[in-house]
Amino acid sequence: MKKIILMLLMTIPVFAIAQSNSKDTVIRIELDHSKYDKKNKKASTEKNIIKFSPLGFLTGSFPIYYERVVNDFFSVQTGLGFTSRNYMRSIIQQASENNNIDFSYPWDPSANITDQTEESYYFQYRSATPGFMFNIQPRLYFESDAPDGAYLGVSYDFLRYNFKTTGMRDDPFNPGIKTQVGGPTKKEHENISDLMATFGYHDVYDHLSVDYSIGMGIRNVKGIKYYYATGYDINSNPITPLEGFANYKQTTFNFNLGIKVGYHF
Repeated sequence: MKKIILMLLMTIPVFAIAQSNSKDTVIRIELDHSKYDKKNKKASTEKNIIKFSPLGFLTGSFPIYYERVVNDFFSVQTGLGFTSRNYMRSIIQQASENNNIDFSYPWDPSANITDQTEESYYFQYRSATPGFMFNIQPRLYFESDAPDGAYLGVSYDFLRYNFKTTGMRDDPFNPGIKTQVGGPTKKEHENISDLMATFGYHDVYDHLSVDYSIGMGIRNVKGIKYYYATGYDINSNPITPLEGFANYKQTTFNFNLGIKVGYHF
């Protein structure tokens, strides 16, 4: 509507000049529509966006994302990167005291047996080592102007977090006591799979883009933790210390807020 009004206003003085001239005069005016059609031109020619997540360090994920526009209303985003320590998960799990995590220890749960090693998500003796991650997310843009504007997506993320911790050993300063200080290295890991529905808004500028999103869905966790256990069996007899690796798993609701910054071409 704004363009039509502008063209009519520019035509009025031209028509008046032509009527006042005794000779027939044809006047042609060409308007530069580039600034009006920039959005449409962008949507039809710019098909690729490379992005990164500036807040990824909070969850220990460092991916590079690539979004490819398939048509005016549909695109697919993929991501690949490495992982490190997940600070957000550590804070949440420590606050909840590892609730809803199912540990598969190889002893009777009714026995008075306790794992003497550091709990999962604590990092006094444990440290993160590089892992990997990948993501895939088909997107449907509401305004048929991909990759700009509001969108709805279905996202699958897989994240592999690797750790190393120190095993139990005899304390050289306290005979008969075990400690994790200076013990042999033990490797642990945790696999996280997220399936989420994502709603977001993608602002596309001249060459840069900003992608805001909110996601909700299901998280499945499977991991392996080192243990060293002592205590008493169900008959109150002391047990020989147990050492090894325990599997654990967790299924929980997942909520995610995200922001990505990108370059489109």
